[in-house]
Amino acid sequence: MAGKFLLCFHDFSVWNYQKVTPVLEELRDLAGRPFNVLVIPDTEKASPEIIEGFRAVLLKLKAEGFELALHGYKHKAEFSQGRSYTGLMSMNLTHGEAEFAGLSEYESERLLQDGLSAWNAIFNVSQGEFPPVAFVPPTWYSNRFLSKQVRQQGMLFESRFSIITARGRRYVSPVTSFAGIPKFLIKPAFKFGETILKVPFGLPRVALHPVDFPTRAGEVRDVIRTALSNGRKLIRYSDL
Repeated sequence: MAGKFLLCFHDFSVWNYQKVTPVLEELRDLAGRPFNVLVIPDTEKASPEIIEGFRAVLLKLKAEGFELALHGYKHKAEFSQGRSYTGLMSMNLTHGEAEFAGLSEYESERLLQDGLSAWNAIFNVSQGEFPPVAFVPPTWYSNRFLSKQVRQQGMLFESRFSIITARGRRYVSPVTSFAGIPKFLIKPAFKFGETILKVPFGLPRVALHPVDFPTRAGEVRDVIRTALSNGRKLIRYSDL
């Protein structure tokens, strides 16, 4: 996949869609085409009016060519008796956001189904009627069962270091992300992003989050311009 890259916007939710949607449109104009949007499907405690607005925006984004992916369930872990010690460590590192980290096979499947059910509820559809194109576990921490479970549902699976299609084809995919890291690592993170976008091989990803805007908007634009100026083509999950 030399000469290509992915742009993935994480954490799009019922609670931030009104603020974030203009950012997506601005980035689309800069990148030259729509990209992947990772949706947190949980709408618990949101009003029917807010949920309806969220649904309308998601359908509009899809109609415009954005690809919608499932990004966990709540993006905040619940207590689970089936979580390994490694999973508990991942939870600690991510302030409880690694909801799929170290889960048992049963708990992983249960939580995945909860996420899919919440997704279907947003769109008022039955299982499989409006499927997500991909699944990305929050913070990329996972368990040894999740990739297979996701692909059995016909979705692409994204981990921290690779992407596996539903058919089982794996792509090595380094990712640069700027959210949740110490301030002194921000500049090195952007430098790393520019580097992986300049080398003539691999399938690099740029992972953006709502907290990147407006604080790091200028640097984000520079990273995208770096990819485009080096001849990389922006692709989406469905192109793999």
